[in-house]
Amino acid sequence: MLPKVFSGEATPEENKLVDQWISADPANREEFDSFARLWNLTGKAAGTGDIDLESEWRIMESAIAPVRAKTFTVAAIIRIAASVLLIAALAFTGLKISGTKTDRAPAVNLAAVTLPDGSVVTLNAGSKIMYKKSFGISNRDLHLRGEAYFEVNRDAGLPFVVETDETSVQVTGTKFNMKAYKHAAVIRVTVTEGAVRFFVKGQPVKETMLLAGETGIYDPSGNTMNKSGKENPNILSWKTRVMEFYNTPLAEVTEVLMNTYHVPLEIDPALQQCTVTVRFENQELDSILNVLKSTLDLTITKKGKHFAITGKGC
Repeated sequence: MLPKVFSGEATPEENKLVDQWISADPANREEFDSFARLWNLTGKAAGTGDIDLESEWRIMESAIAPVRAKTFTVAAIIRIAASVLLIAALAFTGLKISGTKTDRAPAVNLAAVTLPDGSVVTLNAGSKIMYKKSFGISNRDLHLRGEAYFEVNRDAGLPFVVETDETSVQVTGTKFNMKAYKHAAVIRVTVTEGAVRFFVKGQPVKETMLLAGETGIYDPSGNTMNKSGKENPNILSWKTRVMEFYNTPLAEVTEVLMNTYHVPLEIDPALQQCTVTVRFENQELDSILNVLKSTLDLTITKKGKHFAITGKGC
């Protein structure tokens, strides 16, 4: 019952019982104060995510040392047992609240994650999100590495924040795609529904509001933030497996294919600007490559786990 009292989860009846127990005997007051001190100490540890059980046990040993010097009564034994149980409860509570959780997608497959607040995150292959186990209670902050599509439940009182090493996105309820691979040249945020704030950490002047259909692009090398209203029909191809190309350079086509199928494609520089107009929907990579091969008179050779694309050029 005491952990519930200290955490503020006790009912009025439970609080009343504890008050009566404290008033019944000065020794009970001493035990309560010892428990309270231990709760405060482990509360601080929870804030840092570290709980030193050995240290807490030494503190509790000193608290019950006077009891050891006396003959062990039933009440003393009960108090000692309660102390041990409290340490275990506090340690469990601290780890549960302050720990960090990581969700990741396999190297070649997508993964859908439902967060504690009901929001859904679809992770592209090899991507991951990290967030505290207090997510949805006192915050809705997470860190992204890779690419993900966010479907955020609305909560105006608790903003949803997605951070990368350089940037942050803040929303209350919306849908957007964020591409933030560690070694990528730029970070892209594309909104499909609602609006988001996209900004550079520590640089409030580097901020832009994005509405549905708009893309924010941050270039770390030049520390520039730009916005584009031009819709990219393939921004979610990695998720939907639907791709549309209209006079699109082959270099861009292969980039979309690699981000969708996670297979390296090596293209001859002479072919990069050759354009293609075609639409693919839920087709296997081999089928798509055969279409490109016949359309542009290409030679496609499989070399281990990747494909080499060569040809006469345009």
